Amino acid sequence: MQLLNLKNWAKSIRFPASILLSAVLCLTFFSCAFIPVQEQLVSATRTTPLTRSNGSCTETAPDEQQSTPPRPGLSPDSISIFDWNIYKEQRQNWGIDFFRLSHGKDIIFLQEATLNAELQAMLQEKNLYWNLNSAFKYKGEDTGVLVASTVQDLYTCGLRHSEPLITLPKTILISKYNIADSIDELLVANIHGINISLGTGAYQDQLDGLRDILTKHDGPIILAGDFNNWSEKRTEIMMQLAEDLSLQILNFAEGGRTLFFGDPVDQILYRGLEPVSHAVHQVTSSDHNPISVTFRLSTIEKTNETNVVIIP
Repeated sequence: MQLLNLKNWAKSIRFPASILLSAVLCLTFFSCAFIPVQEQLVSATRTTPLTRSNGSCTETAPDEQQSTPPRPGLSPDSISIFDWNIYKEQRQNWGIDFFRLSHGKDIIFLQEATLNAELQAMLQEKNLYWNLNSAFKYKGEDTGVLVASTVQDLYTCGLRHSEPLITLPKTILISKYNIADSIDELLVANIHGINISLGTGAYQDQLDGLRDILTKHDGPIILAGDFNNWSEKRTEIMMQLAEDLSLQILNFAEGGRTLFFGDPVDQILYRGLEPVSHAVHQVTSSDHNPISVTFRLSTIEKTNETNVVIIP
């Protein structure tokens, strides 16, 4: 089908033509992409080299983790987050912006992260622990969602869901961390939402799979990433997920986030935490502006009748 006919067909069913054309371009661009069946989780620590494992949440749920030696925790008074769709590091100065804007952050969420030598070197120089859930390999390099942190995770697993039209997966990465001087554990999830689809069925399935994992966790949660909620129906699905999990959606009242079809798609959802400060960073080194936020833990004291929230 010619591109002109694709545009007319997309218009006739009220489907964004630019999304459909993106699908055609993706099919062409990723014709030589390789989707790993196993060993989708790529990990490294400060003291160990890169390793690979299955890492699927469908094999082992986060609440079924094996006991591990005690590990340092995040500060309950300050948990700083940096979130960015890094556009496969295709634009100039991405490294400068990444190194500068992620400086001092406790947890870094990246979508469309391509695990090239430059990114690996930066993560090592920052002395971070990190995991990447690989969606596919292109030119031999794993690409997917990545979470890096200043303290080692207790557990990490990943989910993958295929794009209906281009068949390449979108990935989610879920990790748990200790919080210092607290019995709570922080669960974080990094999502790259299904993008190119004619309806919302695949998008719904992806968020349902995420809900099934997160609903097993009773403590604080940070869910961040590129939700690709560029339509009213997609945003409704995201908001229903937030309601089901008692998550709040961080409000960037001052604007500045990148818009797709008029809607911001980079989101941070949270529970059991209080936002202290947040910012949007204007860049030209990706098609998304990165966002950052600093949280503090909300301490909940349970009484016989009510829950009293005490903010340190």
